[in-house]
Amino acid sequence: MTLIEPGGYDTDWGGSSARRATPLPAYDPVRKQAAEQRAHRVASLGKPEATRQAILQVVDAERPPLRIFFGNGPLGIATADYESRLATWREWEKVSVSAQGKGWLSTDARSTI
Repeated sequence: MTLIEPGGYDTDWGGSSARRATPLPAYDPVRKQAAEQRAHRVASLGKPEATRQAILQVVDAERPPLRIFFGNGPLGIATADYESRLATWREWEKVSVSAQGKGWLSTDARSTI
């Protein structure tokens, strides 16, 4: 099984085929900001028809990945997210390790067992 995590594609998903409620003017600034962020995140939309060959490559692979990104945007988003998480975890590592309590082997000692 492979989980395909696609980026943005050039479809009518949010276009004329979408059903929407009547916009409330109070939310205009929020909609504008969301549209700007979306435009920045999805610089170029993928072509759905190009996905066919990519899926076949995954299906035919001897060792397919558990997860794969499709498109040119998701890896950058995931990389930034995980770098931020790693920085926070490293910053708080001493607190995290202290939660183990006294008497446990250190990380270095465990690695030699």
